[in-house]
Amino acid sequence: MDEERRTDEADLGGDPVCWLNRVCMECGRFAAEPGDRCAECGADLPD
Repeated sequence: MDEERRTDEADLGGDPVCWLNRVCMECGRFAAEPGDRCAECGADLPD
């Protein structure tokens, strides 16, 4: 094996799936705070 792979949790990056309700489906903007409407385009955010 030429390369040793790390499998500890520190290498498991990415954002939690629970933040999907903060992504506007119309314009793709991520809302820093949860809300009902997108601050950019005014579209309803997912539940």
